[in-house]
Amino acid sequence: MRQIILFLFISLAGQQASRAQYDFTSVTQLLTDSLGVIGQAGQNLGFMIVEGDIVIYKEYFGSWDDNTYQPIASGSKLPSMALIMNLIDEGILSPEQVVQDILPSFNGKPEMILHQLMSHTSGLPGNSAFIANNELSLQQAADSIGLVTPMTMFDPGTAFQYGGVSMHAAGRMAEVTSGLSWDALFQQRIGDPLGLTQTDYIGLGATTNYRIAGGMGTTMPEFARILVMLLQYGRYEDIQVIDSLTVMMMMEDQTGGLPLEGTPYANDPVRQDWRYGYGGWIEQELNGRTTQFGSQGAFGFTPWIDRCRNIACVFFTRRTLGIIQPTQTALRALVEEIIPVKLDAPEITLIGDQLQSNYPSGNQWFFNGNAIPGATAAVYTPNQNGVYSVMHISVEGCEVSSDNFTFTGVGIAETAELPGLSIFPNPACTSIDVFCPDGYRIYTPEGRLIRQDDSFTTRINISDLPQGLYFLKASGLTAEFVKQD
Repeated sequence: MRQIILFLFISLAGQQASRAQYDFTSVTQLLTDSLGVIGQAGQNLGFMIVEGDIVIYKEYFGSWDDNTYQPIASGSKLPSMALIMNLIDEGILSPEQVVQDILPSFNGKPEMILHQLMSHTSGLPGNSAFIANNELSLQQAADSIGLVTPMTMFDPGTAFQYGGVSMHAAGRMAEVTSGLSWDALFQQRIGDPLGLTQTDYIGLGATTNYRIAGGMGTTMPEFARILVMLLQYGRYEDIQVIDSLTVMMMMEDQTGGLPLEGTPYANDPVRQDWRYGYGGWIEQELNGRTTQFGSQGAFGFTPWIDRCRNIACVFFTRRTLGIIQPTQTALRALVEEIIPVKLDAPEITLIGDQLQSNYPSGNQWFFNGNAIPGATAAVYTPNQNGVYSVMHISVEGCEVSSDNFTFTGVGIAETAELPGLSIFPNPACTSIDVFCPDGYRIYTPEGRLIRQDDSFTTRINISDLPQGLYFLKASGLTAEFVKQD
């Protein structure tokens, strides 16, 4: 899978205007105000945003700096599965690889495959004392899991059970098939290409029982490089670390709709339905594509990438999830408010009796705010008067909409505005001013009467009307107006 799909990460850059200057004052203020609650020992944390491959925000609070090394718990899963995906690229491993073919200690268990280990659908439990024992080697821990650790009540491939045990077995499979220890393998295939010198798997103490799913220690800038590589579809500077197709696979839902029987977000209304790829959560999905992807850790460490904004973010903390989550949620909302989606809005041009989008593909046309089924071409021929718009959907799944376009070309000769009837404002949102001494009638473009009043009036409330084009008749005259939201 060495085909690099350049258009995927060029497309956003191609649509982007010159780099905007962002005002992050509110972000700094939020973190400052929250420091006493979420900072380690009430004083330390960091936050970083990389746009494309350029750092646009980086702040530390307290004594932390670029060289501060911290364990990141489940944040480890993302780089760990990136390494496994690199081995899949090379044909050293396969998602369909049967675990028992590589790890004989698992022969007494139901047959399971590497894909299930990576996606937490193997039927193995979430936790085991073997993965936390620093006195063991990864080989000893994996063999003990295979021989001693019982399965859950779920057969392989029937339910999602989050944890560290399945990925521990995947890490040992990588060691066996590559002939290298996990730490040497990571450094060779991920660490060296990204220039990582302060990232390793002894964040929870010196060991050769490398905790694949939770033992990494790192600095904020170094982990940001891992995210940037994934944001750019596996490429870092001039090195293709992971194939672009492989990165896309990594960030697709790999749970297959299975029941979420074990998730750390079970009681979290924002996150409880999140699905899982390989090494991270699908935190936002648009148009069948993963647009936000991350791997939050139990110590509050929160990394994510946002494809629609072309950013990678690292929230560098060491407190429990329950403590940092409200701030993290508010922080994310601020970032999305400050940094816009990196797509130019489509423009509509009237050519003859047709509406044309300036995007040759990825279009969805709307009439009066409702999607028109099957209207996805660059050109659309209206069959009724009203308000049209078009949404562009990028190959990443990101979306942006045009301004409204009022079309009055259908039957215009019969409904043309006559002199003497003035409507203001037009378009309007809540009300229109019009002199109607004998009352008025309001019709849809199809000629359906939707409102009438026979009394004298000079102002008509239209706040309850759906957006669109309407015709008003009064004193024998007809005029059109547009209702906007």
